[in-house]
Amino acid sequence: MSPPAAAPRPPRPATVTIAVWLQLTVVLVLLGLAVLTVAQAVHFDGQIDRAVRLVPDADPDEVTGERQGNVAMALIFGVPAVLLAVWLAATVVPVRRGGNVARILVFVASGAQLLVCFAQCCSGGFLVPLLAMPEIAAEPPPDWDEEWETSAFLDTLYAGTDPWDDLFFPAAGLGVLTVLALSATVVLLLALPPANRWFVPRTANEAPPGPAWAMPVPTYAPAGYGYPTAPLVPGFLPPNQPLPPGYLICPDPAAHLMPGTPPGPTGPPATPPEDAAGHPR
Repeated sequence: MSPPAAAPRPPRPATVTIAVWLQLTVVLVLLGLAVLTVAQAVHFDGQIDRAVRLVPDADPDEVTGERQGNVAMALIFGVPAVLLAVWLAATVVPVRRGGNVARILVFVASGAQLLVCFAQCCSGGFLVPLLAMPEIAAEPPPDWDEEWETSAFLDTLYAGTDPWDDLFFPAAGLGVLTVLALSATVVLLLALPPANRWFVPRTANEAPPGPAWAMPVPTYAPAGYGYPTAPLVPGFLPPNQPLPPGYLICPDPAAHLMPGTPPGPTGPPATPPEDAAGHPR
């Protein structure tokens, strides 16, 4: 048995076209965030070099820790942005052509963006297991606070205000909010009924749903159940036929006839002529 033939695909809805353009915008914003993250990492590495030049006797462990933290933050924020941008960019063309699998992948990518944002905001929680280590959990020496406060390298690194930081953090926050808002809009547009009917078209043999009064009425009813067995004339009852339960009779049957259609029988059936012996002819 051959599979049912698919009905001709209707024109692409405007909601899908808008969603495709918004999806491309999300890709560009994600790439912009990745570039901004790399620029921040390069800038902060330059700040570390400046502090090392100003404090030649800086602790090498402090310098190494700042550099490693800088690289880790760049990876935490930059790599997910690039991966999500590639994911969404790869599904733009299939979504524009009506690929339902690509639409599902867009939904998955939007959910992944929420998880990534939550994980990035809670990235500091990864340091919690370190608190259980004996050397970290132990009480610090009495002069630990004094040594931390008198670190010339850290004081020089974080001293003063940096105009770049005043620009980077608001831009990054605005970019993340833009990505989340546009992604939610794309999901909504692709899930609307017009888009859903376009991505999942009906088969040629599948009739669209309609009101009950629009369903075809059979000409003949099953015999032996008290229903009419003769052809039904719209608005009229066959002669000598019992009425089915719940059968409604229109007070004006002629209103259901098309112009020029002769009315059906309304009176009692005609008595056939009889012969001289009284038998019907």
